[in-house]
Amino acid sequence: MSEQSLHHMVESRQQLPIVAEERAYKRFLSVWSRRVRFADGREIDWDVAGHNTHVPTFATVFPFNTKTKTVRVIIEYAQGPNVMTYSLTAGGFDPNKHKDILETAQHELSEEARLHNGVWIRLIPDDHDGIPELKWCRNKFVPFLVLDADDDLTPRERDAEENIQVVDLPLDDLQQHILRGLVMLPAVQTTLMATDWLKRNGHL
Repeated sequence: MSEQSLHHMVESRQQLPIVAEERAYKRFLSVWSRRVRFADGREIDWDVAGHNTHVPTFATVFPFNTKTKTVRVIIEYAQGPNVMTYSLTAGGFDPNKHKDILETAQHELSEEARLHNGVWIRLIPDDHDGIPELKWCRNKFVPFLVLDADDDLTPRERDAEENIQVVDLPLDDLQQHILRGLVMLPAVQTTLMATDWLKRNGHL
């Protein structure tokens, strides 16, 4: 296969044929047993984890203050590594609560970062169904940048299990935390894309 064909496979985001799939486990997360056929005819079994929900599964938000050049970062408990970690606002799309993924992002910004309003920019095209969270996970997310959001004096209620604090960091400090391996991967991807947008549009 040519290099051009390989690039096309990635950029088209075309899925491979699924020969068989069944859900093997369900709680907060689900695990599916999936058999996929490769272009060379091989059929391989995989374990795929994620939420049994609408795609894109969740939104991330990079709240940037153009006057102070700071980012509203959250420090929250991450149950997998069992540590407190740096991240950005993120939350799942629920069709019973949200009309679209932008409203998901706006609700989560109020709930987690205690901010609202601002100028919103979606960082991937409208026809993109989301960035994969992990190689073996079916969850996908849509990253957003919001400029100059206001403090929300009546924020939405946080979920009972959440353990979150907020800090406003200079962008250089956030990048240093990323380089030290202290930031969750969807937040790293969102920071990269938001920083690129801010540079191209004269805010950095």
